Amino acid sequence: MATIANLKKRIFYGWWILGLGSLINAIGIGILYHSFTVFFLPLKRDLGVSSAAVSLLYGAARLEGGLEGPVVGHLIDRFGSRMLIFIGASLAGIGLIILATVDSFWAFFFIYVFIVSLGSNAGFFHPVTAIVNKWFIRYRGLSFSIVSASGSIGGMVMAPLLSFIILNYGWRQGAIFAGILILLIALPSALPMKRTPESMGLYPDGRPLEDEKSIAHQAHLGVKDVDFPVREALRSTPFWLLGTAIALRLSVTVALNTHFVPILVWRGMSEATSAYLVSLTAFSSIFFSLALGWLGDRWPKSYLSALCSLPMVLSMMTLAFSEDALVLYFFPIAFAIIYGTAPLNWALIGDFFGRRIYATIRGVMGVGYGIGTFVSPIFAGWIFDKTNSYLIVLIVFSVILTGAAILFIILSHPSRWYK
Repeated sequence: MATIANLKKRIFYGWWILGLGSLINAIGIGILYHSFTVFFLPLKRDLGVSSAAVSLLYGAARLEGGLEGPVVGHLIDRFGSRMLIFIGASLAGIGLIILATVDSFWAFFFIYVFIVSLGSNAGFFHPVTAIVNKWFIRYRGLSFSIVSASGSIGGMVMAPLLSFIILNYGWRQGAIFAGILILLIALPSALPMKRTPESMGLYPDGRPLEDEKSIAHQAHLGVKDVDFPVREALRSTPFWLLGTAIALRLSVTVALNTHFVPILVWRGMSEATSAYLVSLTAFSSIFFSLALGWLGDRWPKSYLSALCSLPMVLSMMTLAFSEDALVLYFFPIAFAIIYGTAPLNWALIGDFFGRRIYATIRGVMGVGYGIGTFVSPIFAGWIFDKTNSYLIVLIVFSVILTGAAILFIILSHPSRWYK
């Protein structure tokens, strides 16, 4: 016991926070983000609705998340992440169990959007990244990438597992299993999470002072402990450029994630094989998230975000116009690369605006990407219902993602606008 106690003293408590947050994120995001696509076609068949209607479920959930973002962000900054994780995980877990009892599309819609999604948006990635942002500055890129990779690990495990349950026992049993798993893992994991390093007499990153060389290098990358007031941050040009770039990227990736299996089935792949490619995407994104997070602590995160958008644009265009079966396997890899830029995007918010108001700033940005991610999956489903093809969708998404890359390239730190 003494050895364990000494080990805990030697290991910076922020790494324990990061581990617990990653576990919570793995179960929540693995189920509610990465694995939603395996429910898509079974729900469409069982409820007797169109692709656009099923897309509406996920689109409305994302819109609701965007609209609640400012409120959730303010609550996180005021009361801490632990409380929001407790509330959100409870709603998401119980809501999934209740979903198994419904027999109509609109009953499913209201429970999914106003219970499951409300809990998911409030209880997983948002509060986890907010608390990690408070514990790390120098290692912000790496720590955010670990959180993002944890969601991919969760998806890698949960997508094929839920697909097996759904295809053999039905989507209702899959929903019950997922709800119970969230309650059993997320709630206990939130208990030891401390709000800030200062509350324990510690410093971010576990070191009270940085050497001059490290400080100079971080300043060059825009990584320092800044503290912008909310109003000043909202008036800055970088806030709007970054928010728009993230909204455009998410509009594409969320829609593609929702339609991942249907797109591959459209190109001739079976549902079961497509589900395994979801797992391949999640597995690949673990490597890309960690690698890009490590690089993001050394090179400009915005340039990396722009560069890593290009494989996804190429993949969508080849998927649209090439008949080669190999493009079906390039698609999940390219998706993993663009997904790997997510921690860079969220870390940029911390780099630009600091630790104190991080959740609030991210919540306000959430209104923009909430609207974008509401429209894009529905647009994709509607186009497929009308044309029986994803060709137009892939072309439009390629243009949108190119626009996001351009915005990332022209980003600069807010402090440079006030010199």
